[in-house]
Amino acid sequence: MPGWVLNVFQDLIQKEECSEAKVFTLFSDRSEILVWNKKLQVVTALPKRLNKIFLYFSKHKIKILSSIFDYRNLMMFYPFFMRVLSRKIRKYSPDKIIISSFAIAKNISVPNIKKKLYLHSPMQYIRSHYDEYTHKLVWFKLALFKAITPRLRRRDKKFTQFDEVEFNSQYTAKLARELYWITWNVVYPKIDPAFQTANLVSQPNNYYIYVWRTVKFVKEVDKIIKLFNEIKEPLLIMWSGPDELYLKSIAWDNVIFIWRIENPKEKMKIISESKWLINITKESFWICTMEALLCWVPVFGFNDGASVELVGSESWILIPDKNHETLVSNFKEFAETERNRKQIQSRARELIKNYNK
Repeated sequence: MPGWVLNVFQDLIQKEECSEAKVFTLFSDRSEILVWNKKLQVVTALPKRLNKIFLYFSKHKIKILSSIFDYRNLMMFYPFFMRVLSRKIRKYSPDKIIISSFAIAKNISVPNIKKKLYLHSPMQYIRSHYDEYTHKLVWFKLALFKAITPRLRRRDKKFTQFDEVEFNSQYTAKLARELYWITWNVVYPKIDPAFQTANLVSQPNNYYIYVWRTVKFVKEVDKIIKLFNEIKEPLLIMWSGPDELYLKSIAWDNVIFIWRIENPKEKMKIISESKWLINITKESFWICTMEALLCWVPVFGFNDGASVELVGSESWILIPDKNHETLVSNFKEFAETERNRKQIQSRARELIKNYNK
């Protein structure tokens, strides 16, 4: 449960007032989480020793070994681990289950128990991002991915019965309607209130910023780095992730990696003083995009996914594709266009107000 996913899940638990809940997940970097000043136990599908091994190599970037013990390699075992997790959940005989799903968690099997689903996205890697994965995977990983995908798709479509559902964006709601025939409410993830009071920085500092995990897949940070290697502008990358070693190896001196900033005010200051946020992800919802908009910061994004509904014409350029030449030409076009920062925050506030009633 990395980053914002954990934050959203904590908000869901608080909203439901589940002070005595237990948290179930595939694997975790903690044995408990703090909600309502109470520590909730975290139960993993992975055995404890195996969980520790995967965590160790995710935090300590060691060539080859970190690639082998990458949680993304567990995908072929997802159906098995979901059955394990389902058995563990049923063992506790809960009255209600709250599912926060951006991948496989939707497919928990717990009949005759009330279920609420908060859907971050359908399983992107076997659907909307399938072509990207087949393009970037090689050798045995590619063969395994192609072999397991049909099975994952069939199983995923079987889990469509929920007592209550919330979607994190109109984009996700549309996908769920097409894939699962599920229709329900759109509720944007909660944004830290500090960002809604951010001050306007009329003269930003000379750097651009990317905020989220350092991965090649989906986030395509490698393409962002290659863009900045060519244009030679300063880029801050705020976070860490499984592809960090490789991404650092291809980055030039103008690309600076900084760790995740936990303090909201410090993070807000860094974002608000940047020229733009860079986000070329086809994303179901990206909290950092909304955080940037609330900080009056324009967004250089991709013309698909939830970005289309989050940003307005005064605050963005949405690129039509992610080819290197397109990135370079559109970046130069965006740089030459004057942006009215004063209009950016008000639209973002209105969106949050409309979808978080």
